[in-house]
Amino acid sequence: MEWETPEQRAIRRKHRMRLAVVGPIAVLAVGIAVVAYMRDPENTNSPAPQVSPAFVGEWRGVADNGRDTFDIVLRITGDTADRTVTNKASGARCEYAERVSAATETELTLTARSSTGMGCDTDPRTTAQLHTDGGLAYRTGPAGSTVTGTLRKG
Repeated sequence: MEWETPEQRAIRRKHRMRLAVVGPIAVLAVGIAVVAYMRDPENTNSPAPQVSPAFVGEWRGVADNGRDTFDIVLRITGDTADRTVTNKASGARCEYAERVSAATETELTLTARSSTGMGCDTDPRTTAQLHTDGGLAYRTGPAGSTVTGTLRKG
């Protein structure tokens, strides 16, 4: 077994000190990047997709996730939308500001930019699909607690 010289011990201490400083900074930087991506996973600088005029307006209806029922109000103004979700049993209300992240003639994908309210769903994506009867199929939330329903214009 070899013994360390005082210089070798000093070098080892210096390396440990660097690791003690750099390690937490690296972990913090990765954490900040993950949170930033989760809040806005899409590039908000890209131009908004063209939204069919059939989507523009206020849509209302009821949706559920198998446990709870919600009153939904979805206002689509072109490349942005506002959504209000109210739990019918508890009265808890969540409001979302959204932008259109994808669009076809019959389907929109909305990405939430912000939300207000306690206990609001943090999944940023909502899908709205036009039906031939004039209704709008509404779907949001992560697997296992997906909220679905049909909204009507007016």
